Amino acid sequence: MRKLTYWYCASIDQVECYSIIAKTKREAARLRLIEGADWYELPEKRVLEYRDAYDLFYWATSEAGGRSCGAKCD
Repeated sequence: MRKLTYWYCASIDQVECYSIIAKTKREAARLRLIEGADWYELPEKRVLEYRDAYDLFYWATSEAGGRSCGAKCD
């Protein structure tokens, strides 16, 4: 399995489409400050495991990521 690691700041109002994602923790923290720290949780590391490019594409383009929540995120 391949892994895609990213940093995630959840939107406090629970609207996931407005959450922040970034390649690094520093970038996620910077974006959080720009967008308003009161509106986002602290950055957390997430790891997505995928089999191949199609599996990654399927996860990225599906509603709620993974369609049936089959993606592994820690």
